[in-house]
Amino acid sequence: MNNAAIWLSTLLLLGVLTTTTSSVVGAKPATPERISQHSVDATSVTPSIYSSIKPFKRNNSTNKIIWKGGNITLTATTVKLEGKPTFEETVIQSIVVTKGSQKRTIETSDLEDNWLDITSVVASNSNTWLAINAKRSAGNTLMLLNLQTGEVTELNDRLKKAGKKNVETIAAYNWAPNEDQIALSYGDPGKSSIAIYDVQNESFIYLPRATNYISTNLILWQKNGKILDYISEYPSDQMILYRYSIESNKVKPVKKISRNEFAEWFKLDKYPIH
Repeated sequence: MNNAAIWLSTLLLLGVLTTTTSSVVGAKPATPERISQHSVDATSVTPSIYSSIKPFKRNNSTNKIIWKGGNITLTATTVKLEGKPTFEETVIQSIVVTKGSQKRTIETSDLEDNWLDITSVVASNSNTWLAINAKRSAGNTLMLLNLQTGEVTELNDRLKKAGKKNVETIAAYNWAPNEDQIALSYGDPGKSSIAIYDVQNESFIYLPRATNYISTNLILWQKNGKILDYISEYPSDQMILYRYSIESNKVKPVKKISRNEFAEWFKLDKYPIH
């Protein structure tokens, strides 16, 4: 059983979602819309409406973490540190990404917070950008690498520079199907927020909040690239499917999700954070 399966099994047994989150600074949450039976329309698990994902496969070797997808390979070199707790003693020293004959190196040894693992790797549909999600002592970092120029953007830091507070982790993400945009959930163990980052304009779209989400662990783009579905937790241990329209800039609650239903929805995410 892989780590994602273990996580999901634990979720179903204990009824606890991994909390990930953050609030829009200064914004008051809107009153949650009533979820009526009438609003539950075409909300069964239908994979055909969602954008396909190009999965990367992980392989480990001595002191190496390797992710490969198509002609792109990421190799992270790890080292052991002395005097650290067991879960923090192995850290990532450097990352090398190859695409065909191109080679990009990311030095991570001088980061303020050590990277402990690479939890998922996904290329944008244009195959120009690579999303790298890394585990830290507390939370996860999402870094974007421009495969053409070698430019690196750490979205946790970018959010903080944009004025967002308590950006401890980025818990879920998904590339848009037709543009170099990436949707993500960010925050801390108490509150979750959703944003879309446009890599070309280097700007964020902050989704309006239907309520004070505790966590968000699944984000899916519909194929038209104009609708974003996500499942968030609020109140504790209660999950709801929300739908965001880029054209109207509105979020609506669509359907309450049971634990068993969430297990089926979770299968649509081909690169959950491990």
